[in-house]
Amino acid sequence: MRKIRHFTVYAAVRFMHFLLARLPFAWSMRLGEGFGGLWRLVDRRHRRRVESQAMLRLGLTEAEAGKFARRNFRHYGLVLAEFCRLGAMTRENINERVDLAGYDGLFHRMAAEGNGLVVVTAHFGNWEWSNTVIAGFGLEGGSIARPLDNPVVNEFVRTIRERNGLRILDKQGAMRSALKYLRQGQVVGVLIDQDAGPGGLMSPFLGETASTVTLPVELAIRVGCPLLVGALLRREDKPGFFRGHYSPEPLRPRLDVDPALETRRLVDALNGELSKLILENPEQWFWIHRRWKTRNGRN
Repeated sequence: MRKIRHFTVYAAVRFMHFLLARLPFAWSMRLGEGFGGLWRLVDRRHRRRVESQAMLRLGLTEAEAGKFARRNFRHYGLVLAEFCRLGAMTRENINERVDLAGYDGLFHRMAAEGNGLVVVTAHFGNWEWSNTVIAGFGLEGGSIARPLDNPVVNEFVRTIRERNGLRILDKQGAMRSALKYLRQGQVVGVLIDQDAGPGGLMSPFLGETASTVTLPVELAIRVGCPLLVGALLRREDKPGFFRGHYSPEPLRPRLDVDPALETRRLVDALNGELSKLILENPEQWFWIHRRWKTRNGRN
């Protein structure tokens, strides 16, 4: 029964991908927006979660939160459409739609240093195109991701993600491969904005402590390489185009400090930078997730 369900979902995913990948770009975006709007209407549980978290974290009224949820679900639909376009676009196509606003020099410098680089981001803006943009600077390596529960869909998604970008490293057991890439002067991408459970480090995020994965910091400390925070943010004035936002300078681990203290400092710094970016563009973050599920180190 599970296999039948997996292949049914896979068939639906393939159909959606086929449709969105082959329509004109503007049509794909409109269809994605429509899907996001439909999702908001039929999924009351997640809509209420977005609204309640927006009221709590952003100080919105109930009416404001309702309007915010409309914009937020529109963003989800656009991310889906943009992901479907990923398989049909070349690296050059994507780079034409991304304004790095001078950050290209930073990436070239990081590549020239050859010490490895950990890029830290979130489910924010267009995280699916980030791998392709980073790979465009000659930075090879991998991006750590949790496998999808549906193995057939997971393999299909992995193929699309790796087509023009970095290799995908399964979250479980990613440490060894990630260390190998970094020691070869390559890049490793990590998303840190999901609840890490009891094993995470409690660190301030959007005004309240949240369980945060420490893997990117552990990697940087072990290799002695820098960490760079950033995201590709949607340009509201130009649909289908993005602007890069990255740290002006990377965070560098202090190797002469106690690792536990340094881990705390760097995790707090990473969460602080991501929080600042999200508060400047709140509609583009993944508010559906239960980011503050773990309380005081417990679920």
